[in-house]
Amino acid sequence: MSIGVASIGSFFFEQSKRGSLRRVMALALIVLLLLFYVGWKAKFVQLGYRIESLGQEKRDLERTNRGLRIEASSLSSQARIEQIAIKRLGMVRPAKENVVVVKRKE
Repeated sequence: MSIGVASIGSFFFEQSKRGSLRRVMALALIVLLLLFYVGWKAKFVQLGYRIESLGQEKRDLERTNRGLRIEASSLSSQARIEQIAIKRLGMVRPAKENVVVVKRKE
């Protein structure tokens, strides 16, 4: 049983080729996993900034809403409406004899 040198060399060469391919595939898988992890982390950070931005926008809108509610209540107050009716529209309060009070049925 004699094995030629050429066959031994090709046997080792083939093994190293397979081993290299496995190493390259393992390295590619590791790089792919690292890229996926970094991308996921970047997306997570981006979503965190977006949440913070939306929170600030919500606080600003709530502050504006409170201001508008105060303004709406002051604009719809009976004293203000009566003042506008008298000054701008020339209306007058009716005499007590002309006032009729209507009661609701329950």
